[in-house]
Amino acid sequence: MDTRLLNAFVVLAETGHFGEASLRLFISQPALTKQIKTLESQLGVVLFQRGRQGAKLTQEGQYLLSQSQSVLREARILEDQAHQLATPEKVALNAGFGLCALSFITPLLSRFNQYYPDISVNIEDMPSNKMELQLIGGTLDFAFSQLPVQKPLKGMVLAKEQLMLAIPTQNITVLEADYHPLHYFEILGLIQLMPEKGQRFYQQIDNFLTYHQIKPRILQQSPDIQTQLSFVAAGLGMAFVPKSAALLCDKKRVTLLPLSGTYSQWEIGIIWNNNIENKNRDLFINLISKEINIL
Repeated sequence: MDTRLLNAFVVLAETGHFGEASLRLFISQPALTKQIKTLESQLGVVLFQRGRQGAKLTQEGQYLLSQSQSVLREARILEDQAHQLATPEKVALNAGFGLCALSFITPLLSRFNQYYPDISVNIEDMPSNKMELQLIGGTLDFAFSQLPVQKPLKGMVLAKEQLMLAIPTQNITVLEADYHPLHYFEILGLIQLMPEKGQRFYQQIDNFLTYHQIKPRILQQSPDIQTQLSFVAAGLGMAFVPKSAALLCDKKRVTLLPLSGTYSQWEIGIIWNNNIENKNRDLFINLISKEINIL
């Protein structure tokens, strides 16, 4: 059955007047009259009583009106679903990350895109404290950051990070494996990362210094790790950086020496707000936990 005929029937029943109904349907009155007659012929009943007062539903017309409205609603739902299948709406997830995650987020995002091409992931580099605030506020769906985290945030370990000492290559004096790099605190000053630019990493460094009873000579503070590495490359001092900083540094002018002992390593992973339901975010987390072996 042609839904246009049912629609003409419903509109005429609502207006009770051929002239007004034809205006709403954007057709002429003769065309509307023809549609109603065609529908009545197909159904084998008279739907309207015509008169000077307009068109009044017959008893049969009143009975069929609600069923016709129901059919039209179902037809619209079917059309909407077909449209969504033909042109699926792009879903976007928002994620935060820090330097420590650079070594593994690219393959994760690539794998997710293979499985769910209709879900995009927008990533933004930001400090760990900003990530956590935005996760709690709901403006971030997930983030890659240092673990552990406090409720309502939840985390899953993906890798381990190593604390390194970035030294100007021109100042390297001893490269024996058993020589502890803390020796350089006696001859070089420290280019320190501003605490507000990475509170968790700053705290990791502070814990390391306190535990190992080191009181460095602070030369200046830097707004980010890349600037720290530039200062080190220029021979202006040394800096604490994560191992992943090797992706950014000038390897000819900067040497990264691994540190050992308590507070020299930490876990990093994906974190999210467990109090906020998000089925698309959960698809990403489930894909990581089931199919990707980072460790």
